[in-house]
Amino acid sequence: MPFLAATLTVLGARLRDRMQEDRGQTAAEYLGIVVIVAILIAALAKTDIGGTIGSAITTKISDIAGNK
Repeated sequence: MPFLAATLTVLGARLRDRMQEDRGQTAAEYLGIVVIVAILIAALAKTDIGGTIGSAITTKISDIAGNK
């Protein structure tokens, strides 16, 4: 999971930098960025990442509360 978060952070920073420096950009480059982001979102939607994270949080809360 840390790798995914780092990758998304880097992609977000690159997207922000590209949007601030839009001189010379073409529609194809913007479309490429949108496609990559859409693929990442689709991949995350196909996985049960939300359920996994929720389950892990619930388990840790139970551990802290002493309900092992």
